[in-house]
Amino acid sequence: MKKTFINKLIINGAKNINKPIELLFTNKTIKDNMDFSNSNVKAIYGPNGSGKSGIISTLYIYKRLIDDRDGITDKTFSNFIYETINKDLKKLSIEVIFTIIDDTELHKTNCYKHLIELTINENDTISISKEEISILKDKSIKNENFKSLVLVENGILKELKLSQNKGLNHEPLYIYSLNLLDKHSITSTIWKLIKVDENGDAGNSEVLFSLMSILCLSFNITVVLNKEDLHLDYMINKDNETNYNNEEKINELFKKMISDFSSKDYLINLSMKNRDVISIDNFKKYEASIKKLECFIKIFKPDLDEIIIDKKVNDDKFYCDKIFRYGKKYINVEFESTGIRKLVRLYSALKACANGGIVFIDEMDANLHDVYFTRLIEFFKNDSKGQLCFTTHNLEPINILKDNAHSLDFISNDSRVFSWTKDGNKSPMSKYINGLIPYSPFNVESFDFDVLLDEE
Repeated sequence: MKKTFINKLIINGAKNINKPIELLFTNKTIKDNMDFSNSNVKAIYGPNGSGKSGIISTLYIYKRLIDDRDGITDKTFSNFIYETINKDLKKLSIEVIFTIIDDTELHKTNCYKHLIELTINENDTISISKEEISILKDKSIKNENFKSLVLVENGILKELKLSQNKGLNHEPLYIYSLNLLDKHSITSTIWKLIKVDENGDAGNSEVLFSLMSILCLSFNITVVLNKEDLHLDYMINKDNETNYNNEEKINELFKKMISDFSSKDYLINLSMKNRDVISIDNFKKYEASIKKLECFIKIFKPDLDEIIIDKKVNDDKFYCDKIFRYGKKYINVEFESTGIRKLVRLYSALKACANGGIVFIDEMDANLHDVYFTRLIEFFKNDSKGQLCFTTHNLEPINILKDNAHSLDFISNDSRVFSWTKDGNKSPMSKYINGLIPYSPFNVESFDFDVLLDEE
């Protein structure tokens, strides 16, 4: 069994972010058998327009670049990137430092850095201007002592370091990648170039393992954006997300790698749309997931009797509507309250996180009752096996997370980050609402509204 955990993110050029923002999720020293339980939840605060949504949007872009073989040739996706990139900088970069933990008796740990940079060209098209994969050479990310394994600049493969002459065929890769790597991440294109011998061995190069590690990281990431962003996409669909390897020779190799990373019972997507499209083969798992969703919603709506699946078949798929029954009253989920629809949309993501996934949610508190939101945060702080990062304006998580390391970040309008660290008995809540958090003053008092709202 292998686990993934993000140690650090550096993002620049997303929406209003005009200089690098660093988000630290763990201590800087990387150890074998690391315990992330005290830093598995991060809440991000900041005024409107400070870049909170830009962070989550960048993670969506990052995940899709790795997962999606269409890359940025997809027009809708390319437009989304264009709208996300800061128009002054005309560049968007994300650097992800993450840890892969081999959860066996050895508990071995590898730490990687993956950089992707996107650029708006003179003709307003988007290209991947740089991609680099590196491995940490010592035990501290503070030292930035990373060895570069793969480097792509402006679509040209500049560096590919192999520990042995096996696994990756360098020359065909170079030829194949020409005119591709400015539109596609190397992690989404390289699988055709893997050489597998008659024993099914693809070699053990650092490059190959780093690429697999990035794919597995992405596989474990769920990104939830607001409806207004037009991408309510959880990216957790077993049928779609495991098709990285279209070469039959490496199917078993990669499937084995993926199977080590997560249990699949929560990979049925209940949240992308109100109507779920489920393959006939996966319908029994879908029914079981709906039953668990029903139990989850009953916590918030005790008068709910059951969730009925109204299904219609087309070819090898079921098109399923979720019907909520309250006694003799039947309500399609489409017509449920905003808060209940939000919980339904979040369910797959929250379940993924509880089972070891990495989840990013924009405005998690929106349309959720304060009490329910608070209890959810308490659960993920104390009992989750995964990693949760969310933006919010709700103040209560400040009190819940104040004693945990790397759990509270405050972002200013000028792209500066202050990470709260425990400071005796001092209250981050009091400091925040009184404008005493560095870089985040609230220069407003209640009486400031008198003139503005007073009747003329």
